[in-house]
Amino acid sequence: MGAYDIASKVILTHCRKAAVEFFLGIPVKECELIDLPQETATLSQADFPIKVITKEGHAFIVLLEIQSRWETDMPLRLLGYDVRYRLKTKLPVQAAIILLTKSKTATDYFECESITYRFRVVRIADMDAKEVIERGQVCLNPFVPLMRGGRALFDEAEEALYFSDLGRSQKSDLLTGMALLSGLIAGDLPKRLLERRRDIIMESVAYEIIKNEGIQYGIQQGIQQGIQQGIQQGMVKEAQEMLIEAASARFGTLPSDLENAISLINSRASLKDLMRKLMKAESLDGFAELVPKGNIE
Repeated sequence: MGAYDIASKVILTHCRKAAVEFFLGIPVKECELIDLPQETATLSQADFPIKVITKEGHAFIVLLEIQSRWETDMPLRLLGYDVRYRLKTKLPVQAAIILLTKSKTATDYFECESITYRFRVVRIADMDAKEVIERGQVCLNPFVPLMRGGRALFDEAEEALYFSDLGRSQKSDLLTGMALLSGLIAGDLPKRLLERRRDIIMESVAYEIIKNEGIQYGIQQGIQQGIQQGIQQGMVKEAQEMLIEAASARFGTLPSDLENAISLINSRASLKDLMRKLMKAESLDGFAELVPKGNIE
């Protein structure tokens, strides 16, 4: 589990009701996290399954999946979670992906020969940070840096959270989540927040998880290492998306195995080389033969 996923899940643990209402527009009367028995050791479960009862008395399951970067196989995985929760709970399901960064390839449906599956994509980067501040739902303030205009409102959002009426343990987790998420868009923001609130952030459960996983988000070397890794991963992911988009524009929708092969290439140099070869390729099959199979570092 990555640091950004940890951060998002800790935040949503404290504010699932506010998240469902704000991100999905569902009026919530009651909501609770649910869990399904694990049939096998390898069978994964949804990030955030919530049983919701609306103010009108309707009951259903909301599946929230957190994605720091768009993954091409996410819609199919989400479909699998959707089916399992419908079968186990006998309730309707509303599925949504919370996408933390911009993506040109993200889609709100999956389609093949016999299936059309639709879900919601909540694009955090396209949301207005000012609206979160004005609503006063401080538990959602950790997402502010990722939103439109969020960098300018970073200090205001952080101070509103720190001086709110929330309990100290909640503030600790939410500020830790905010520090981690802000690293997705700017290297100086996590460091600044950690320097100001280090005392309370170190009390967070999320902070302990990060240390246990070897992700050192300290004030000096650790924070810089974490930020640099995030930047490098983001650059590789962007290069992958650009190659997929360019190939699709030239030859039409790519086969899923070709998209997956491209997503396994973690070398920017290799991706740039493939982009040049794409421009000279005469056919999709010819281009596909040039794409390595398996992880390429």
